[in-house]
Amino acid sequence: MPTPDHPLPDITVGHHPDFGIVASNPKRLAAGAWMLRGLDFHPVPGHRDLYALSDQERDGLGRATRAVALLRKARYHVDADAALDPSLANSATPDRPARVAPVRIAPDVAFAEHPQLGIVAATTDGVHLAKQLLSEQGWQRHPRLDIYTLPPATGRADGLAAVARTTLAINRADLQVAVQPDLARDVTARRSPAPARSAPRERSPDTAARRFPALNAAALAASPARAGLPATPPVPAPASAPASRPVDPRVAFSRTR
Repeated sequence: MPTPDHPLPDITVGHHPDFGIVASNPKRLAAGAWMLRGLDFHPVPGHRDLYALSDQERDGLGRATRAVALLRKARYHVDADAALDPSLANSATPDRPARVAPVRIAPDVAFAEHPQLGIVAATTDGVHLAKQLLSEQGWQRHPRLDIYTLPPATGRADGLAAVARTTLAINRADLQVAVQPDLARDVTARRSPAPARSAPRERSPDTAARRFPALNAAALAASPARAGLPATPPVPAPASAPASRPVDPRVAFSRTR
C-alpha cells in the first residue's frame, strides 16, 4: 500500500508466474502505456493494466533492464525487481552474482520539447542507424547543435505525429526511444483535425440572370449606376403578365347533364 515515504509508482516491472517479465501501469497513465508499448511491452488480455514483454527468449532480462533505465531517464517513477533494476546491476550479493556485461542505459534516440526550437530529437553517439531513420522521417540536423529538428514551418500537431511515426520506425529497427513525459502525453492524446468545410460557392451574376430574367431586367433599369452612364439607351421594363380573367362560379361548378 502506498505511503508518504513510498508513494505509488508510475510503472512497476517484475516477474509474473504465468507471463514472465511484465510491467504494470497502476496510475493508468496514457503516456506510460504508450512508452511501454514502445519498449515491447504489450497488454495482457483479461489483466487490467498488465503488460508482458514480447519475445522474452531474446535477451528478455537485458531488454527489461534497459526499459527500466529508459523509463527512469524519462522521469517516470519506476519500481523494479532486483534482477531488473539497473541501479543494482553491478552490485554483487551472496545469492546474486554481479553481471558481467554492462547495461546500456542511454537511449538510442530521445525526443523532447525545446522552448525555442520546438520538438527536437537527439541520438547517442555512434548509432548511425538512428540518424538515418531520423533523416528518412523528415528530421534535419541542426547546423550548430548536436540535435535534430523538424522543418521550421512544421506545426505542433504535425510535430506530434512525426514523433509517433518516427518512434514506431525506430522501435521496428530494435532501437530504444525515450520521450519527455509531457511530450509523450501529448503524442498519445493527439487527435486528427476535423475535416474543413468547403466554402460556399459564390453564385455568378450570369447564373442569377438566367434564373430570374425579369427581376434582372427590372434591377438593371432602376440601377442608379446605369442612370449615370452617358448615351445609355433606356432598358424597357419587363412586360407585365396579362391580367387573369375572373372565373364565373357558375361555370366552375357546372357539369354537363
